[in-house]
Amino acid sequence: MENFCSGVFLDFRKAYDKVNHDILLSKLDHYGIRGNVKEWFVSYLNDKRQFTSIENTNFEEETMSCGVPQGSVLGPLLFLTYINGISNCSNV
Repeated sequence: MENFCSGVFLDFRKAYDKVNHDILLSKLDHYGIRGNVKEWFVSYLNDKRQFTSIENTNFEEETMSCGVPQGSVLGPLLFLTYINGISNCSNV
């Protein structure tokens, strides 16, 4: 009899930047976040703008269409909400 071992390795370095707002908002709705509170989250996530500045060189401002604000109190909570249920992606 042969023994097998497998592993799954996930790289979360840029994970906060990849959070899809539509999926996150639908998960919040699934967990009962609706009405004014959900609208607050929509306004919190949408129309965020960022720019980069390197050694006195400023680059154009861009609107962020995905991701959660890093360094915020809500960032980790929203990310955990987003990945909650990730284990349901596999039948194993």
